[in-house]
Amino acid sequence: MKQPAAPAGFARRFLPVWALGLVGVLGLLVQTPPATLFEQAPSLRELPQAALRALLLVNPLLLVTVAALVGAAVTPRLRLHSRLAGDVGAQVAPGLALVVGLCLAAALALTDAALANALGDEWREVLAEAKATPPLHALAIGVLYGGLAEEVMMRWGLMALVAWLLLAIQGRRSAAAAQPSAATMWAAMALAALVFAAGHLPALAQSVTLTGPLVVRTVFLNAMAGMAYGWLFWRKGLECAMLAHAFTHVGLAAARMLWT
Repeated sequence: MKQPAAPAGFARRFLPVWALGLVGVLGLLVQTPPATLFEQAPSLRELPQAALRALLLVNPLLLVTVAALVGAAVTPRLRLHSRLAGDVGAQVAPGLALVVGLCLAAALALTDAALANALGDEWREVLAEAKATPPLHALAIGVLYGGLAEEVMMRWGLMALVAWLLLAIQGRRSAAAAQPSAATMWAAMALAALVFAAGHLPALAQSVTLTGPLVVRTVFLNAMAGMAYGWLFWRKGLECAMLAHAFTHVGLAAARMLWT
């Protein structure tokens, strides 16, 4: 019986994934610093724009670095794959990623269109501002930061860490070859999806007053997307989840242009 290939070494599993996450973080350079930032720290107005934008990259870069390190350490024990990390079991599956990504984009766009009036005037103003944002800027941030950096953080880092901790609780951490149960992976997937969803709230709060319905809308839609990306990561590999996430933003950008 043919034995599965041994996972690549730690550096091979860390560096390419980290580098791709870094590319995603650099996508934030096209983002305009939020006005609320200057309200909280007026002295930042004196910084050159380039320095200010670079400063805003520090936290996401740290998160990507920690996530890439964690994933490199624990994913071989969980049989979670990445083609970049040298796993032959990873499947890019661009067709599946395209279908999942565009279906999510359609669900998000249609839900927002249906709920626009119910969520209030302030929310409609936010949607109008989003439509007025240069489409290439929004697309660059969504595809690069969302598709690359967030997937490194949420799936490669957080979801894998939660699954590993659940195995530890079950007393199976040392069994490197043990296949995590479906229940373990679904639990890890769900927790990572909830953190991913909740992580969108602080940024949203910079643009609009958070209300109960708006929080429910944001958490539910992003958790749904996070579950889909988590499933793709589990079943196909990190790159498939990244592609699906990127295609979601492509679909959303297309929807905004069509409805403008």
